[in-house]
Amino acid sequence: MLTIMTSSETERLTKSIKDEIIEEHGGKKDHDDYLEEDSTEIKNPFVHKVEWNDPYDKIRTAIFTVFVLPIRTICIVILLTISWILACIGLYGLSREDLKTKPIKGWRRKIQIIAASCMRTLYWTGSFHYIRYKGVRATPKQAPIVCAAPHTSFYDSILAIILGPSSVVAKSETADMSFFGKLIDYTQPIYVCREDPDSRHNTIKEINERANSKEDWSQILIFPEGTCTNRTSLIQFKPGAFYPGVPVQPVCVRYPNKTDTVTWTWDGPDVITLLWRTLTQMHTYCEIEFLPVYTPNEEEKKDARLFARNVQAVMAKSLGVPISDYSFEDCRLMNSAKIMKIPNCAAAADTLKLRKKLGMDQDNIEETLIDKFSGEKVSKVGLAEFASRLQLDTKDENTIKLFKLHRSSDKQVDFRDYLLCALFIITLEKPKIQLVELLFKLYGKSGEASQDIFYEIMKHVLKKCSKDKAEHIFQQIDKSKNGFLTFDDFHSFTRLNPEYTYLFEK
Repeated sequence: MLTIMTSSETERLTKSIKDEIIEEHGGKKDHDDYLEEDSTEIKNPFVHKVEWNDPYDKIRTAIFTVFVLPIRTICIVILLTISWILACIGLYGLSREDLKTKPIKGWRRKIQIIAASCMRTLYWTGSFHYIRYKGVRATPKQAPIVCAAPHTSFYDSILAIILGPSSVVAKSETADMSFFGKLIDYTQPIYVCREDPDSRHNTIKEINERANSKEDWSQILIFPEGTCTNRTSLIQFKPGAFYPGVPVQPVCVRYPNKTDTVTWTWDGPDVITLLWRTLTQMHTYCEIEFLPVYTPNEEEKKDARLFARNVQAVMAKSLGVPISDYSFEDCRLMNSAKIMKIPNCAAAADTLKLRKKLGMDQDNIEETLIDKFSGEKVSKVGLAEFASRLQLDTKDENTIKLFKLHRSSDKQVDFRDYLLCALFIITLEKPKIQLVELLFKLYGKSGEASQDIFYEIMKHVLKKCSKDKAEHIFQQIDKSKNGFLTFDDFHSFTRLNPEYTYLFEK
């Protein structure tokens, strides 16, 4: 059982941690100094590379795959089915509106607790035999909101089960999942639609109403980072959990395992690999630490971002990791770069930041360099040449960082690849057709593109563009059979075809 703290204990412990943070930062309540001290060595939190070199681990995994994995899989399917049936029973007769407006009570609540117990058994079956608890858990009245970090994996859902279950903030698409949708619905979640411009306002409103309600709502579990990371730092917290200005309980989640089979990031092992590796482990250890409830002062109640930063600082101190200026938006940017097949797409977010620090976002010098260097046969450059072309100081720390970010194994930068990444960033807030125009200049000869060059351009612009598709488009445009196209040719063609309308939209 988890110990419940008294309000006086909460205040004393919270004040103690706050005072330590403030003292460490020279009397400042914010964490800016802490960020400046540690940010230079922070790794990209969205990249997780795994090396599997231990022969013993490989042998054990092979044995477990044959003899243990099938049994565990069967047990998990049975427990999931039982939980789903219980969720269907508990939700019978309730509409989505009912779930949003009033908490589950009576026999429905009892079935909810039984379903949570089944899910906890499911985790135990799947190798989570040792879950260690530290600290004291607050009641929903003491802390209506639980902020958990770092958000590492889909396995973090174990926290929602342990908390009672708690209500979660989930993507709206999960509600339409035929099987898991029922289980998520039974937690009375707050759904977020990232594509809906009003969703953020509606989500904050719903969190605020529940957090300040006198009804017997479950605690709201929020992962304020908004996406999964590799635990090397805490990325920026989204302020949604902090707008209500109510006490929150920070919860730190750790996976102290010799072999990491849980970390699920934008660039790393996929879901199937992680499930397989976890289900073939003897044990998977998880540690959940309940920090003292953080009660905001008047200034923090008025400024949700300040509230979020200070809670983040408390959690970073407990975890022993730095705070980074990475955010969920950086992950989205990197994903867009990946979709558009930008070389070294994982560097896109850092390139954006470093260009701003170097003042390059003011004049966009890369646009002026396209014609000068697009036709060169050898595009590999060292630091001195890289800095010279971009009119940067080789002694500037940010210049060196930018160079290292794009440096390949031969310790040089492919300047054309760098220009492509920079052009992608420069045109982020512009219609994609402007990127196409720049790419014609970058890859073409005097702005003209052969069929092969046209494919090189199109694969960075069109969705799922194969070589055959690019060839088909090329032949449609090149009716005179000249063997080359200009940007004007492509522009005129796409203007007349509705399927390419998205190229002209921001």
